[in-house]
Amino acid sequence: MVIGGSIAGLLTGQVLSVEFDEVVVIDRDDLDTASSSVRRGVPQARHPHTLLRRGEQILNTLFPGITDELIRHGAVVMPMDRVWWWQHRGYRAAVPDAAPIISCSRPLLECLVREHVEGNGVVEFRTGETVDLISNGGAVTGVCVRDPSGTSTEIKAELVVDCTGRRSRADHWLTEIGYPSPEMQLVQSDVRYTTRVFHRSTSVRTDGAAGYFVISDPKAKKRFGTAMPIEGDRWIITLAGLHGEGAPTDLAGYLSWAQTLPTAKIASIIEDERPIGAAVRYRLPGSEWRMFHRLAAHPSGFVCVGDSVCSLNALYGQGMTSAAVQVVALREALARSDVMDPEFARTFYRLSARAVSPAWATATGADFIYPETRGHRPWPTKMINRYVTKCVVAGQHDSTIATSLWDVANMVKHPTSLLSPSALARTVRYSRRGPLLSYKPITPR
Repeated sequence: MVIGGSIAGLLTGQVLSVEFDEVVVIDRDDLDTASSSVRRGVPQARHPHTLLRRGEQILNTLFPGITDELIRHGAVVMPMDRVWWWQHRGYRAAVPDAAPIISCSRPLLECLVREHVEGNGVVEFRTGETVDLISNGGAVTGVCVRDPSGTSTEIKAELVVDCTGRRSRADHWLTEIGYPSPEMQLVQSDVRYTTRVFHRSTSVRTDGAAGYFVISDPKAKKRFGTAMPIEGDRWIITLAGLHGEGAPTDLAGYLSWAQTLPTAKIASIIEDERPIGAAVRYRLPGSEWRMFHRLAAHPSGFVCVGDSVCSLNALYGQGMTSAAVQVVALREALARSDVMDPEFARTFYRLSARAVSPAWATATGADFIYPETRGHRPWPTKMINRYVTKCVVAGQHDSTIATSLWDVANMVKHPTSLLSPSALARTVRYSRRGPLLSYKPITPR
């Protein structure tokens, strides 16, 4: 039984379909596989969603050929030498040899994944709300579900997986059956973002760029901007900020706010292109990690996956890939032990923590650049952030360091790869040149 039919729930359902004869995915929304519209339960789907390279690799393992399907449905291939990333007063050097980013809307991706999961013949989708867990002697044996008519039904299951995200009631459910709830680690950054969709023509002043990521100098402002191409010849543009910084929704105010970013590229798209629909806002307190892996005891037959465990600052685009690496951890745990084994949950949570900890470290470390950020701050954070700043500046001059930064951001390599002897040497060498203050990324000869 999988509670929640978003990306984490769909990937979980696919993995479980290999191990079980019957899998039920239940969600409060009607999970219509023919629809690629924004679901009521996923309001953040109106905003950009980046499938990082690691996430794309996992999806293609679970659903061979899905990247090609996305492209056939209009997803845009963004070559990395045409993705312009501004940070610390300069553009990152171009990395033509890196794998491209596949850019599309969240509804399109979710719809195609859902079609694949439904097509495996094992997974059934139901509409309803999970009211409570059913337990027997310390083991979870199923769920109590209330359908849209208000009728409650008990559904027995060998394994229940909670993929309901930040609104998860797992803490309450665990205490109800006599288990401790996990410690919650919070990093509060008060993220506010405003998104608008625009027509994408060939006449806009992009200078050949496929997309833009802009981060203001943290000493000046706490503002971010992204412009990404998606299916339907559209741009999806988000203007975001931390700690009270938020862009207005009216077009004139939106443009004016974009013009405060350190480069004019995103503002030029807003100026030149025709808006499609109204602006939408979203607000997130910050990053949350329920530390299930630190609990001494777990009920058999129940685990949490996705944002129910670790929810990251959405500005860094790690959410869907974080869910994917947790699902890989679930698959490994299933291979190691039976779900009824008391050690199954412990094994899974340890593997899951190992998988998400690099993303947590990079996302929260970036948030702690700002003194207003509150939460658990590991002691070396300031020192690490100073070094990462040097890496970013070095990456404006050197494509090797730029590639390493992309690999870490795409969760392909561990952040410690930036501390290898060769990376240290190149960082020291090229960071001495100072910020590039460049009009466009340099291209390696």
